[in-house]
Amino acid sequence: MIKQIGNATLYLGDCQEILPTIKNVDAIITDPPYSETTHSNAKSNKGKGHGNKTIDFNSIDINDLKKIMELCSPLCSRWWISTMEWRHIAEFDKMPPNGWEFVRFGVWLKTNPMPQISADRPAQGWEGIAYLHSTNGEKKKWNGGGSHGNYVGSIVTDGNHPTGKPIPLFSQFVDKFTDKNDIVLDPFMGSGTTGVACVTMARKFIGIEKEQKYFDIACQRIENAQRQERLFD
Repeated sequence: MIKQIGNATLYLGDCQEILPTIKNVDAIITDPPYSETTHSNAKSNKGKGHGNKTIDFNSIDINDLKKIMELCSPLCSRWWISTMEWRHIAEFDKMPPNGWEFVRFGVWLKTNPMPQISADRPAQGWEGIAYLHSTNGEKKKWNGGGSHGNYVGSIVTDGNHPTGKPIPLFSQFVDKFTDKNDIVLDPFMGSGTTGVACVTMARKFIGIEKEQKYFDIACQRIENAQRQERLFD
């Protein structure tokens, strides 16, 4: 299924099947699933029981993520920017996927992280950010000058997605690593945060999501963002 919403093209399906059909993009800004270790340890005391799992979609292992990144490599001329499992980032630091240069390991420090429900150790309170660049495309450049690649901000609690990311964080990624009218790809679209950031910053967007319920939420959020932009225009 393909849905066109203004300058956003949204695909419902498996990114491994859809990526070979996509032409060139300028950058990839995304939030892939994390490892099974992280998914299984993401728990909450909300509702009945103790330590309920909070993530309702599949994890991804390092090999499958590497395959998807290598599918993306021929399409992308510049950056891969993503919040990512820190274990995966560490592996890519040692051996990045074919077609990608590992550039930097950044950190998103959360101001309101989930508490450690066992109370026997500190909560983590941060997530890794992976900065990689295509080895097949343009020379590295970004709009951040000499500034760092670490961010501080709150987690998302809007209920759209169990691991939803804040729009201000992804808006900074869009602002610093792409230019106006660039094409941004998100192969793990989720609830559409990257797409919303692209709409508000005049970038074209391609998103892929295989879960119907999150695809529907992404469509609605991107439609709402475009409606708001038309009102301001």
